[in-house]
Amino acid sequence: MFRSIPISIRVTAAFFIISFTAVSVVGFLSYIRGKESLQEASFSRLTLVREIKADQIEEYFHHIADQALTFAEDHTIIEALKGFTKGFQEIKNEPTPLEQRKAELEKYYREEFIPRLDSNIYSKVNIANYLPQEEAAIRLQDIYISSNPFGVKKKHMLDDARHESFYSKHHSEYHPYIRKYLKKFGFYDIFLIDSTGNIVYTVFKEVDFGTSLENGPYKKSQLAHVYHKAKGSFEPEHVVLDDYAPYDPSYNAHAAFVAAPIREHGHEIGVLVFQLPIDRINDIMTNRHSWQDVGLGKTGETYIVGEDFTLRNQSRFLIEDRENYLKTIASTGTPDSIVTKIRNLGTSIGLQTCKTIGTENALRGEKGTAVFPDYRGVNVLSAYQPLKIKDLHWVLLSEIDEDEAFNDLYALRKLLIIEFISLLFAIGIISYLISRHITLPLKKLTQSARQLAKGDMETPIEVTSKDEIGILALSFKKMQLAIHKLFTELKEINAGLEEKVKDRTREIQHQKEMVEEKNKEILDSILYAKRLQNAILPPMEKVKEVLPDSFILFKPKDIVSGDFYWMEALSSNGGGKLDDILIAAVDCTGHGVPGAMVSVVGSNGLNRSVKEFGLRKPSEILDNLRSLVEETFSTSESEVKDGMDIALCRINTDKQTVHYSGAHNPLWILRKDAEQIEEIRGDKQPIGKFDYGKPFSNHEFQLAKGDCIFFFTDGFSDQFGGSRGKKFRAAQLMETLLELRNLPMEAISTELNNRFETWKGNLEQIDDVCVIGVRF
Repeated sequence: MFRSIPISIRVTAAFFIISFTAVSVVGFLSYIRGKESLQEASFSRLTLVREIKADQIEEYFHHIADQALTFAEDHTIIEALKGFTKGFQEIKNEPTPLEQRKAELEKYYREEFIPRLDSNIYSKVNIANYLPQEEAAIRLQDIYISSNPFGVKKKHMLDDARHESFYSKHHSEYHPYIRKYLKKFGFYDIFLIDSTGNIVYTVFKEVDFGTSLENGPYKKSQLAHVYHKAKGSFEPEHVVLDDYAPYDPSYNAHAAFVAAPIREHGHEIGVLVFQLPIDRINDIMTNRHSWQDVGLGKTGETYIVGEDFTLRNQSRFLIEDRENYLKTIASTGTPDSIVTKIRNLGTSIGLQTCKTIGTENALRGEKGTAVFPDYRGVNVLSAYQPLKIKDLHWVLLSEIDEDEAFNDLYALRKLLIIEFISLLFAIGIISYLISRHITLPLKKLTQSARQLAKGDMETPIEVTSKDEIGILALSFKKMQLAIHKLFTELKEINAGLEEKVKDRTREIQHQKEMVEEKNKEILDSILYAKRLQNAILPPMEKVKEVLPDSFILFKPKDIVSGDFYWMEALSSNGGGKLDDILIAAVDCTGHGVPGAMVSVVGSNGLNRSVKEFGLRKPSEILDNLRSLVEETFSTSESEVKDGMDIALCRINTDKQTVHYSGAHNPLWILRKDAEQIEEIRGDKQPIGKFDYGKPFSNHEFQLAKGDCIFFFTDGFSDQFGGSRGKKFRAAQLMETLLELRNLPMEAISTELNNRFETWKGNLEQIDDVCVIGVRF
């Protein structure tokens, strides 16, 4: 095909392709090498920043651990804890009535603490879960919190509560010293906890002050966790760190704690806890908001991620452009509740999820660099590594947006694209000038080809030269003649095929009509069989006349059923009142038309046993029915082993007695005040030919008003369905009847039908269903 193209076009095309390939290869290689160089330089800078920040953070936590040990060994702190413990125990002797203290404290919780906490938590809080119950805690919190003249977040400014108690005097002596220490080292709060778990002192006097970490409202908090880990250790320099988590006393802001035991003469008297500040970690990781000074440009940042994949320091983007940051994380799928909490608290610590390739690798203990989307969904260059901090599983990442890292590369790419387009434009003009003089013959040939394609076999094709175009025109002319000949032959073949299709269509239509006629005849026969079967079933009006509070749930699988129900109403004393009712639920072998045929035999056998043989006892009726069925299905040539399962009851409505006999099918009795259903099982033998047949058992029961009986075939419990496509089961049917026991019988029937249909769903009904219930 390539050889049929004119030589001028082939030369022009070759020139264009060679030029295009050369320009593309040179430009592509330049771009790739530039990108590799820039990426290598960026990763080197990010790795250096990562190592520096990792050293600073690890050193910071090591320094905090040393501070905790030093402060816990300080004689002043030991004396302070002893005094606060004594004052805590004696504060309950102060003269102000406890109810007055409790009322003032509850007012503070309702007006100050709870509203602030509500705005930072996912659901409305219950004040009862936060109010202290211990008398000492109530008195101290009222004195130093609710009655404190200083406002929220300034409660620590109160040195002397002007209160005649040992605690107040001790507090005025030691509080300025500990507060000064806190301010000097920048801790959020300092706690002194006695050996029984009571928070006997805090600097900032939040609502955890005075409470018990053993049985108080914060016994499951991370403060309690770090206290228990620090308590009771025999290690000489035992320090415990706990990761950031929401802490309710700090209005659900994230808090972290470090703890060390306080010992006197080798005996542990309590625990010292520092609540760690966020600011110091933020200053290290954000370089005091001077990211560009460490080579992180306009979009670079370093941040820490915990093992729960959330940040442990502020996001640069929250600090610099809060609204755009919140919109960005909302668009990446962050839940609205988290976005609202970040907005309210003004922090991303413990809230911003950062599950990226870098954090996953680092949390597995790996150290490296990669390009991947960050927590905003923006592609970044990232250097990551795990941190070596006791008790904390943290990782550190140093990142910069890919767009900024490759900014110079994008400028080079833009220049290459402009030059590439200009060169292609020049090549296109030259190619056009070279090929212009040969386009007219091609246009004429193209027009002729279009007419030929539309079926115009008479369109003229001119051969005006002997070059490649002329050869192509001559080829088209020969093709025109060949197509014309082929078109004529195809028309003749098509006419013959159309006639054959019409004959075949008429034949198929005739067969379709025959099939439809046969189907109609079969359906008519089945519908007539249904009418016959319905004739042997007792009308519901007759059932309701003798058993008013009853139901019969009857659901054939097909048009006709292998299950059927039977009833005969008799007088127990020969009088006019029909008070002796024989009623049965019968499951014949098979379903559909075969089952219906067996059901006719079964119904006829029951009628004969009662009316012809005069039997009344259910077991005798079943014995006689078995003989009649065996007699019916026995022939001189072969024996038919089809038969039926049955539950037969004789109900005396005056005496409220029930006689029952069953072939496989049980009787369930639900007494009015019983918690369980009593199951009376039938004999394990069918009605029909059986090698080990024996007389059927008869069971008699005395029932009371309000008692119920249920008997049924196996179609309901054997139905497949539910979310896992399993059987409904008899146990589940029993639970359902217990659940519905207080409904009227008709309502029970309706609800059973609804639950059957719901359980079945889109699956096929596998068997006929018959359930009978009677209430006395």
